[in-house]
Amino acid sequence: MREHNLKQIGIALHGYHDAYNTFPSGGWIALPGQPATQNMNTGWSASVLPWLEQRVLFDGLNLSLPYGDPTNSTNGHTVLSIYLCPSEPRISFWNRDVGGIFDYADGDYGGMYGPRGLAFPSDANNPPRGPVIFNQPVSLAQILDGASQTLMVGEDPEAIHALWISGHNIFDECCPINARPPLEYGEELTSQHPGGVNVLFGDGSVHFLKNSTNSSSGDNWCQFCSR
Repeated sequence: MREHNLKQIGIALHGYHDAYNTFPSGGWIALPGQPATQNMNTGWSASVLPWLEQRVLFDGLNLSLPYGDPTNSTNGHTVLSIYLCPSEPRISFWNRDVGGIFDYADGDYGGMYGPRGLAFPSDANNPPRGPVIFNQPVSLAQILDGASQTLMVGEDPEAIHALWISGHNIFDECCPINARPPLEYGEELTSQHPGGVNVLFGDGSVHFLKNSTNSSSGDNWCQFCSR
């Protein structure tokens, strides 16, 4: 089921690309001077809803307003099994984002913002090198490393922004798989599966990356997280 979820998400991302000649932006951040946590519009996982047989839900969102606006609170509370990993233990299907006032449905899969500190400690991923980033849709032609070698979406169910409606539903990778430190707040590839995580690559293929991927593949691990 978990591999099926990612496969369907991949089909949806490519359906979006067929329609717009790009993948969706990871999210849209506020203009300078505006508080970002209050002005984040919906992100990639909301943008692809029409290709996940959720056209009615998508049409009910006001994409011109932040995802945390009361107008989006009812639809954003909708639990979508396609965005939930069956192996993830949970006491609730909803969470509240930092600074938010409404509970929104979980989303266990985040978009790849890029590698941070994987190649060398001072690498800040600025500008971001992943395929799912803020304020900039990325096309297949812009994935220079090749879509089959570029990680698009991965499991990060413990992230503080793991909500499918959220424009924050992206992450950068700074640690080995399933080895995030507590201060990363879950914003890393993490799962309850023994030995690794499931990920979606840019060509729509789904792979299980072992915990040893970081050490065994060297620079390739950093390259997987960038475009």
